[in-house]
Amino acid sequence: MQSSSAHHEGQTRALPGEEGARGRALLGAFETLERAGIRYCVLHGYEGYPQKIKSDVDCIISGGLGLRQLVALLRENRARIGAEVIGAGTVRWRGYYIVLAGKNEDSSPYFLELDLSLDHELGDLPFYAGSEVLEGRRRHHQFWAPAAPIEFGCYLIKKVAKGRLDEEQGQRLSNLYQQAPADCRQQVARFWGARSTELLASAASSGNWEAVRRLLAPLGAELRRRATLRRPWRALGGWLCRLGRRVRKGCRPEGGLDVVLLGPDGAGKSSVIRAVSQKLTGAFARKACYRFPPGVLSRLLRRPEYPPEMAPHGSPPRSFLASVARACGYWFIYYTLGYYVTVHLALARDTLVLHDRHLVDALVDPLRYRYGGPAWLLRLLWRLARKPDLVVLLDAPPEVLQARKQEVPFEETARQREAYRALVGAMGNGRVVDAGRPLEQVAGDVTDLVLRHLGTRNARRLGLGGNA
Repeated sequence: MQSSSAHHEGQTRALPGEEGARGRALLGAFETLERAGIRYCVLHGYEGYPQKIKSDVDCIISGGLGLRQLVALLRENRARIGAEVIGAGTVRWRGYYIVLAGKNEDSSPYFLELDLSLDHELGDLPFYAGSEVLEGRRRHHQFWAPAAPIEFGCYLIKKVAKGRLDEEQGQRLSNLYQQAPADCRQQVARFWGARSTELLASAASSGNWEAVRRLLAPLGAELRRRATLRRPWRALGGWLCRLGRRVRKGCRPEGGLDVVLLGPDGAGKSSVIRAVSQKLTGAFARKACYRFPPGVLSRLLRRPEYPPEMAPHGSPPRSFLASVARACGYWFIYYTLGYYVTVHLALARDTLVLHDRHLVDALVDPLRYRYGGPAWLLRLLWRLARKPDLVVLLDAPPEVLQARKQEVPFEETARQREAYRALVGAMGNGRVVDAGRPLEQVAGDVTDLVLRHLGTRNARRLGLGGNA
């Protein structure tokens, strides 16, 4: 085992470039599992590993460790892996989804998604016991892969169940079938009736999958029906678990993140948001950007949501009554009840929500929003509103801010800067980033803050402490 690990580490260090960083992390994760006595087997899509990792890594692992123990193991070995766990959750009946984040040679982030399962399941329906997959596994370069018939069966089930089978995937199935035709045909017969088995086996043997593509929907329905009838109570339990996960996720989102970016004019909020969104591709399922004031009324009235910007203080404040009515009837509703149909719903769908300005901006610069009401009312609304996960102030000296934008006098820029610093400094979730540097460095710092927050939050949720 030691000689194998030494060879493994040597191969890992030889991987160059961006894909090499992910590849090193993947091999490091595999090595960590083996050192802990956890058997694993990559189900499919491994032909380009470790140089090319096209999507999440589907693995069967041996039992013995729950999600908390797995995450603790990966965190303890993050130096060997070269990446930190930033997200983890339970999926399917007996499976875990873990997201690792590390850095490439140019300091840009990469993400590695591990889809780990004790059994081979799709849609919470069981197809292969994990023990069957692991017993027949074979060594493929620096990691373990299934025996050809098992891989053929697992991959065919996945493609038919998802209703997608392109030319490359069909060729891969045919190549596996040619390695052990009789055994692969037996795998087909386990999950389909005689007629469908003949169709699928013929396609695999000939390499012509056109007839199968035309019948993917009925083949998928037959696959699910037979799997359900074979183990009805397991299917019912899987459905109930999936429903429970969705309800829990809707009530208490765990995958998304709500981030507010603040700063005076010239801090570069819009540019940083675009750059951070790009850098964090792969860490979240979706991304969304909100501005303040919210554009709900504009959408309802079918007006441009964000009209061309005027001078920030170019219009007089609204009257006292109009300001109070707008603050209570619009801003407060949006950030309390409206939060649940906007931000909360987005977070439940694993979305990175970035705010280019927020209600808290009105505390610093009420004239920008034509607010003529009492300051204490805005402070009360902020106290009652739902708070974001992370508040980031893009801070720079007034001279730098004025060199970029001169929409307000120098004295106003200096005042706003100090007000923002005092406000964010009093927030437990507030962070300050030096925005006087080049955009790439600023966006890199904000990205690091987001990733550290994700790692700390994930560890706390699993009871592993908040320190990375």
